[in-house]
Amino acid sequence: MTAPLLHDLKRRVVLHPEDAEARFALGEALYGDGLLAEAARQLEKALAIAPDHGNARRLLVRAYARDNRLAVAERVMREAVQRQPTDASLRDTLAEVLEGAGRIDDALLQLEAAAALEPEGTERRLRLAAGYARRGNVASARRHLEEAARRVPGDARLASALESLPGPRDAAVDPALRGREFLLGRAREALAAEPLRDRLEPSGLQAASAALRGSDVAAVKRALVTAPPGPVADFIRAEIALADGDADRSEKAFERCVEAWPELAVAWDRLGERRLARGDGAGALAAAEHARAADPKRASARVLRADALAACGRDAEAETAYIEAARDDATGPAAARLAAHRTGRRRAEESARPVGRLGALGWNPYGGIVSMLEAVVVPGRGELQITGNVGDVGRESAKVAFSYVKARAAELGIADGSADRDLHYHYDDMEFAKDGPSAGLALALAAVSAYTRRPLRPLLAASGEVTLHGAVKAVGGIHEKLVAATLQGIRRVILPRRNLFDARDLPAEVTQRLEIVYADSIPEALAEALLEPA
Repeated sequence: MTAPLLHDLKRRVVLHPEDAEARFALGEALYGDGLLAEAARQLEKALAIAPDHGNARRLLVRAYARDNRLAVAERVMREAVQRQPTDASLRDTLAEVLEGAGRIDDALLQLEAAAALEPEGTERRLRLAAGYARRGNVASARRHLEEAARRVPGDARLASALESLPGPRDAAVDPALRGREFLLGRAREALAAEPLRDRLEPSGLQAASAALRGSDVAAVKRALVTAPPGPVADFIRAEIALADGDADRSEKAFERCVEAWPELAVAWDRLGERRLARGDGAGALAAAEHARAADPKRASARVLRADALAACGRDAEAETAYIEAARDDATGPAAARLAAHRTGRRRAEESARPVGRLGALGWNPYGGIVSMLEAVVVPGRGELQITGNVGDVGRESAKVAFSYVKARAAELGIADGSADRDLHYHYDDMEFAKDGPSAGLALALAAVSAYTRRPLRPLLAASGEVTLHGAVKAVGGIHEKLVAATLQGIRRVILPRRNLFDARDLPAEVTQRLEIVYADSIPEALAEALLEPA
């Protein structure tokens, strides 16, 4: 900025020291010239005059961040969020500060809260997906991308981000989320195949079909204006509306199409997809049955029927339908859907009354971790087995928990079977080594649950070092662990009572979603963790 203009801004501040806008303008000019400390002083004074001056606060935070004063920047933004908890943009800025400090989980927590306040924010959903992908939480990344794609159909960035995520999809996904080009390509294939191909000329729709082959959607729409009414025209209208992101208009056009041409299986397929996407499982199932009646060999109709049965909660029938569809079309999506369906059913059953399964909270340089721990009892000689990328200290911790359980077998009610049964621990995730003592409490709880067959509370996690006599000792990384637990959907956490003061300064986004209980001993923790047998 030129010296005279900067001089004028300073003069304005001298003449009007209580003018927040004047101080903001001067701070903005100083920031632009790289004079970060001076800019921060003016912006601080602007906020002292006008505490809700959002632009001054955001610029002040950026000045702090550029000057590597990240702790001060975080404090300023947290104060702003506390004053205006429903302002999603403040949470976005706080997330930027936390990301800059390398605290990805804390940033995700703020972005989740912002997304709850403003569900339609596409950029925020992309940030959430990127953050979850970095942390290896593909399911949460996919959830945010699919939600954004439903709100903004045809967004190429969202479609590309969805396709780039690793691993199989967990459930049936609305094809509309795959983007405009996919939908137009699918429409071209349908028109090029029987029976639609044979009805184009009699319906006077050759021009519309030719325009679609060239991806000229505007020309397709012009051709439809002059085309005679009929089911083929309605089919094309429905496909174009879907590519344009107008799902409601598309569904209505497909309904008109099948009413006039009930033998058109592909139209029933499309109609079933639309109904399934908006949660109408029964309507989707009816459409799938019509599609199968029109073309009994149609593989997509079989998969749609299985998806619809699953959406209706008819799990056993859905599994049978997936098996039949996979048998008839080995290269199609049915096999992957069957595996995902079985996994989902197993997870649902386990989460309702899990036996020997809970989250073990850990820490690494990137933040907290929730490692799902399983314990099962198998015939053997009373020995211990451990699998799942466990380091030496992690194995020692498992041995301590195992010895405690065997020493207290009588009072725990497992004396009759511990001598001739082995205990097998397994950690689901393999990415990070479990090599600390803080999983001891989770290990002890899992072992007692496995031996007694008493279920643990659902959505439970624990962290704490244990001794051979059953004491629960304090552990570190409480903030990071509890933030990770919140993001993972955990609802109850058991911690050492000696960590009580470490949890005092947790953000409200954690304390409002987590129930935290404390224990000095394993028996005390068991009382908080175990449910009565069914």
